[in-house]
Amino acid sequence: MASLIHITDPQNRRFWLKDYATAYLERDLADLASLNDLKPFRKFQQISALRAANLISYTELAKDAGIGVETARRYLEYLRISYQAFLLQPYRKNLTSSLIKTPKLYWFDNGLLRHLSGLGFGIDSGQLFENYVASELMKFIRTNRLDVKLTFYRTRSGMEIDFILETANGLIAIEVKNRNSVSQSDFTNMKRLAEAAGNEWLGGILVYRGNKVQQFNKLLWAIPSCRLFN
Repeated sequence: MASLIHITDPQNRRFWLKDYATAYLERDLADLASLNDLKPFRKFQQISALRAANLISYTELAKDAGIGVETARRYLEYLRISYQAFLLQPYRKNLTSSLIKTPKLYWFDNGLLRHLSGLGFGIDSGQLFENYVASELMKFIRTNRLDVKLTFYRTRSGMEIDFILETANGLIAIEVKNRNSVSQSDFTNMKRLAEAAGNEWLGGILVYRGNKVQQFNKLLWAIPSCRLFN
């Protein structure tokens, strides 16, 4: 999607993404999965885009797409092996209370995600902003071949950390806030996790839309997304 950098007109971007999605469906995916009827998959793809940055439910996907559960699993696998989407697994070690075991769905390309979901061509919503951060983190890890595992932390009692970087030396927590300012209270869950993780805790980063890098204590930072990924 690098060629989008040179397409500044919003209308031309929409046309480009529409052509890209069509080429992917009618040529690449048809060759990859031998799909003769693309209509059910196209509907599934759009429904999956609307569920970006959410826990995945094959039953709900299948119901809304009008297909069987096993077909939904197969279609999602097509999205994964063609590098359109990826499933983020939950952190497995129980640090605070009973953990959610269901993965979350993210898309590698925010442009294609916006086109398929109809959510617009910015990243103004929290859903799109979280997906943007997830995709950039995953691409950075894979491109640099880092020995780091990206997961998320969510308990059944409601405590959640958007992303966990599991490294050989310990854990780095990353929270995403879709606003221009942050406060000490935004680090509450990170502090709880830090206490539970003990010596495994390396620090926490809060990614937000502002323009100022802020240090809240020795191991907690707020960093603008434009600074973190550039």
